[in-house]
Amino acid sequence: MTLEIDLSPLKWTKNVNHPDTNIYWAYQHDQEHDQVRYPFLVPEFNLHWRKEQVENAKKPNKGDLILLRQRTKVTHLVKFLDDHAEFTENGDYSIYRRVQLLWMAQRPWDSAPHQNDVFGFEVELQGGKAIELDHITDLAEHFTTLTAFQEHIAQKLGLGK
Repeated sequence: MTLEIDLSPLKWTKNVNHPDTNIYWAYQHDQEHDQVRYPFLVPEFNLHWRKEQVENAKKPNKGDLILLRQRTKVTHLVKFLDDHAEFTENGDYSIYRRVQLLWMAQRPWDSAPHQNDVFGFEVELQGGKAIELDHITDLAEHFTTLTAFQEHIAQKLGLGK
């Protein structure tokens, strides 16, 4: 069975890492570090930014989709549920947006799709800011439109019709 998700709102990507270097994956499902919770039928969680990235955290619109990358692997596709950034006393990562999980790579994540394979070119996007797909030069060189890229992503992640 193929999961069908409308990827027309897919406009962003973000590299994420857990602030504790002893924890290998951020936003994981396990007994010890369960950051993705199931308060509703579809899980939601807080997607964090560094405290100095408040303007970047505000950029995505409610309903936009973002691909999350960790350690060169594409691990999540999530949807923004709010239109503003929230603040917490979470040290360096005190800014967050509420997101809903639409797709997550199967475990083990070491075998998750590699970002270069998913994107169709060598991805050299570092840092933890949300990056607009329209602003990625290599994407424009490999795909004629954002829609063509979204169709490519649907195929790579098994989200197409």
